[in-house]
Amino acid sequence: MHAFAPVSVSSRLFAFTVLLALGGGSGRAEIREWSDTGGRTLRGEWLETTEDAVKVRREDGRVFEIPLGTLAETDRAWASERRAEKAASKAKTAAAPERARERVGASQAADAEAAGREKFLKGPLTYRLSDGWEKWPEDRRRAITDAMDAAVAFLNEHGDFKKAVIANNSPGTPTADANWDGWINWGGTINRRVALHEIAHTLGVGTHRRWRENIKDGKWTGEHALRQLREFDGPSAVLFADRMHFWPYGLNFDKESSPQSDLRFVKMVKALRKDMGIE
Repeated sequence: MHAFAPVSVSSRLFAFTVLLALGGGSGRAEIREWSDTGGRTLRGEWLETTEDAVKVRREDGRVFEIPLGTLAETDRAWASERRAEKAASKAKTAAAPERARERVGASQAADAEAAGREKFLKGPLTYRLSDGWEKWPEDRRRAITDAMDAAVAFLNEHGDFKKAVIANNSPGTPTADANWDGWINWGGTINRRVALHEIAHTLGVGTHRRWRENIKDGKWTGEHALRQLREFDGPSAVLFADRMHFWPYGLNFDKESSPQSDLRFVKMVKALRKDMGIE
């Protein structure tokens, strides 16, 4: 190939426009050979690709603007790729501060949530893991701890239940079960809703000796729980109960849990305990 000299804007064959003489260095110091559709060549460093042209700095420092339409197809494609890379890098750089702010915001929110939870884990309702917990599978220990932390903190924040609960890993238990003594066996389903439900059993729901005294024909008759339910659902609301559970608001299934229902659950447990004479 023949090396070509700079030409004026009026040149029809290969329209190079000299932009700058002896310009500074660029961020992409790659010297390559550029060709036009007629076979002319120019050795230089790529500086920028615009909509219509590519800017190249020759080895002697002179900067040329080469119309894209006059470049060989491979050079035109190469210049277009560099333009896309530069745009992507610019967008990434511009987005970095926002992503950093989002990470900081998420971290601060997590820290605040952890601090708030820690505050409400101090009682009056407390829990510990059963003896031998250090031998539990890591995934189950973490899941049980997370569920208990969330449920205990929630009950302490919105209720006033004094109880010491023990959480036990029991893979053979179908879902979970609990008793009045405060023992919870964690089986196949581990989450916050189950923790709330099982802790209610340790507080007397279905386990206290006076539970069944307040049930007639499958309905709860205790005045405090009925009054509380009717504040929620109207004067004709009926509170159903069996030997272990109550509904509505008993959080017997995951689908029953919601921010409102969870708060009502706490109030219902408090009222049920009052009907059983539990302080």
